[in-house]
Amino acid sequence: MSRAVEVMVLKGFGRDAQLQRKWLRLWAEVGERTLRLPKREQDILLEDFFTAILSRLTVFEKILEESKR
Repeated sequence: MSRAVEVMVLKGFGRDAQLQRKWLRLWAEVGERTLRLPKREQDILLEDFFTAILSRLTVFEKILEESKR
């Protein structure tokens, strides 16, 4: 599944609202597909998502901290 990422420059509430809509759409699609899997695979996949997201956030936070120096 390949998706192009469309980036629009918005500020404040408009930007936050658009990101939230994208986030909810993404998780709705992922959730539908995940729920079709057996329970064990769902648990594994959710743990993988959690680990991947935390790792990516950590990297971005470190980059942000470095750029502030």
